[in-house]
Amino acid sequence: MGLDGGLDGGRDGGRDGDRGGGVELADAGPDLAVTVLFEAHYTRMLRVATVLLGDVAAAEDVVQEAFLNLHQGWGRVRDKAQAAGYLHRSVVNGARSRLRRRTLAQRLHLADPEPAASAETVALDGVPAGPLVVALRALPRREREVVLLRHYLDLSERQTAEALGLRPGSVKAYGSRGLASLRAALGDLTALEILDDQEGGR
Repeated sequence: MGLDGGLDGGRDGGRDGDRGGGVELADAGPDLAVTVLFEAHYTRMLRVATVLLGDVAAAEDVVQEAFLNLHQGWGRVRDKAQAAGYLHRSVVNGARSRLRRRTLAQRLHLADPEPAASAETVALDGVPAGPLVVALRALPRREREVVLLRHYLDLSERQTAEALGLRPGSVKAYGSRGLASLRAALGDLTALEILDDQEGGR
């Protein structure tokens, strides 16, 4: 997916995201498992979190916390082959928690220690983000989350529903509305063509 230079990641781990380098996660210890998952998913999860939060530093914290929590709780993970799904949920929930705290701070008129760069103006690699990132950030939260998980992380409808705590029918509805809004905002190219343009060039 190439988000106009703002979010440009390759296919890190495939749709299921439960394997890496031939390693079976069910038989791996926490160090090896988290290393494999980190290499396969970190970059894409970081970029998703950045769009959700509009803050690179906060996104890094959320994703790192997700991997740390997985490492610490590896022994309690029942289905280790689905650990990537746990990470997806953890990142989304962590981003939501940050947004709630940010909203509360704003209501209490508490200023942030330092203003953070937003995803609309700064990409992870320092390249200004393009119109797709801006359009994504303008979507309602649910639509934005569904579009990112379904079409950027390549999760299935079921996996997206589990990660977001939604019913599959709701995922389909939010995704349809989100893509329609992107198409309306971005003109001639459809949202899916733009989401897939980087893959077509590889």
